[in-house]
Amino acid sequence: MAGSDLLSEGELDALTGDSTAASGGYRAFDFTAREQSLLNQLTLLPPLQERHAEQLAHGLEDVFSSEFEVSAAGLRVLACEEVLVSLAESVAVTTLDLPPLAGHCHVVCPAPLLSQLVNDYFGGVRGDSVANVQRATLTPSELRLAERVAEQVVAALVAAWADKLPLEPGPLLTVPHVDAIASLPRADKLVQMVFAVSLNELTSEVALLLPFAALEPWKQRFSAPRKSATEEVGQGWGPHLRRELPAVKVDVAVMLASRELTLGEVLSLKVGSVIDLAVPDEVDLCVEGVRLASGRYGAYEGQKAIKITGFVGPDGPKGKSTG
Repeated sequence: MAGSDLLSEGELDALTGDSTAASGGYRAFDFTAREQSLLNQLTLLPPLQERHAEQLAHGLEDVFSSEFEVSAAGLRVLACEEVLVSLAESVAVTTLDLPPLAGHCHVVCPAPLLSQLVNDYFGGVRGDSVANVQRATLTPSELRLAERVAEQVVAALVAAWADKLPLEPGPLLTVPHVDAIASLPRADKLVQMVFAVSLNELTSEVALLLPFAALEPWKQRFSAPRKSATEEVGQGWGPHLRRELPAVKVDVAVMLASRELTLGEVLSLKVGSVIDLAVPDEVDLCVEGVRLASGRYGAYEGQKAIKITGFVGPDGPKGKSTG
């Protein structure tokens, strides 16, 4: 092929619909796409997070004697640097190990929630909101309460995952900064579980961060088993079949009598020939060629009829009637 016949890079991009590259721009690439795809395959994680939220609400209410509402508010994979950008300026970060998961896990608790907890826990007027209080640092009391919140987040996780992956939490370390997260390689991927925690009129987001690499070896435990095609068809058609089967028409026949003839006798048959048949006391009732029951042949209200005397079970005749 001559050089003039070759397509330039811009022409190739135009043919494939990549107008960004063709116009001299750049092409965005999602570095978490693989991990997010794998996370989507862990189909049991979302319902487990819902269970986690319920357990967390009960735990917080028991510890703080206040009414909490907790709901699952997000489950995604982020690069470490994305997590740092998403965090508020003033947070408490609790770090711990969760064997058999490898690496460190983190619970992130925002300052407004901690201020509200301090207000309620130490005798503030119930219902007062301190959400708008802006401070650069957290107080020792807020850090202690942050660790108690983290304890409940972890305890709820252990309870929610108990039948999937038993966890053994290690000691907790709570600090008023994000250094533990910032020290991770910026490209490291974290699974971020977000919970919306409502107390009084304040709603804050508490996050649990797990290393994605720590979950990957256990992915089979968090993936629902795939159903076979037969199971899927059976579940989909079962109710429909149960509704429609009673209206299906089938052939019902009664064999009154039979007799064996030689081939010569068959060949000699002609119009007017008579074949002697003896009708037995009981005859067979067949449905689509399958023997279903036995009965006595006779007449009923001027019509030929059969009175069923018994049905045929897997082990032979059953339910015989003597009437």
